[in-house]
Amino acid sequence: MANQQQKPQKELTGKHVLMWVLGFFGVMFIANGFFVYYANISWPGVEVESSYKEGQIYDQKLAEAKEQQLRAWHIDAQLKRSAGDVLLVIEAKDKLGNALNGLLIKAEVGRPITEAQDHKLDLTEKGDGIYMTSLGSLDSGRWRVKLEAFEKDVLKFKSVGQTTLE
Repeated sequence: MANQQQKPQKELTGKHVLMWVLGFFGVMFIANGFFVYYANISWPGVEVESSYKEGQIYDQKLAEAKEQQLRAWHIDAQLKRSAGDVLLVIEAKDKLGNALNGLLIKAEVGRPITEAQDHKLDLTEKGDGIYMTSLGSLDSGRWRVKLEAFEKDVLKFKSVGQTTLE
């Protein structure tokens, strides 16, 4: 037992600690850089061009929303497939259930989290409160639909919602 060789113990030096700390923080910086890069390229983060200008017309927007609520229009939007094409179909009714005709309806259809696939559209009136337009081909999934309905060049209805395309 006396001849048994002892293994030399490895000593923890300042260089070893420094290397471990630099390695740890290096991995953290690389991971954070990866997340920041992909966050910046995936969504622009802009909801409004100028928050200041939006704040200046805030009271006006509240009044418009109250008028829209009192008007109680019901405008339903659906995405439907038809012969390899996707149609945006809008059904517009007043608070009594009567068809709303003679409107100019503008729509923006896109994915909820990106603006890369946005389509800006003007809908064509088909009669009986039905408005329609073609979007070409779209992938299945959830889509955001922004609508604006004008009557005699005056904005009467505005909404943002989501629908699913099968």
